[in-house]
Amino acid sequence: MTRLPGCVLLGALLFASIADAATAKPNLLPKEMLGLWSLDPADCAKDASEAHMAVEPKSVLFYETAHSIKRVATLPDGFLRASGYSVSDGDDRAPASLMLKLIAADKLQVGKTDGQIYHRCPAKRR
Repeated sequence: MTRLPGCVLLGALLFASIADAATAKPNLLPKEMLGLWSLDPADCAKDASEAHMAVEPKSVLFYETAHSIKRVATLPDGFLRASGYSVSDGDDRAPASLMLKLIAADKLQVGKTDGQIYHRCPAKRR
């Protein structure tokens, strides 16, 4: 059996860990969830509404609250736990998490036990 020098073995382990990191799933919300959503589909036509929610790859924006997403975990029941920080109107940044589940292509549940259903708004043409 040939014995490899320690630096070769260490280099191989380092290369393997870099390759694993490159293929790891990023902590981003899935593109199927991105876009503008509203509690009431009729509010989608409004430029601004308290019922709107905007989902971006690393943030979820409500009328008076913004969530900065740092970690996304998929739970066995299909929900995503999006953890990070939230800032509400007039409040300091605080640790927070959201539970999100795409229940249909045009319906997104926010919250697990007391979840609200948001409806996808059509993309506005410019």
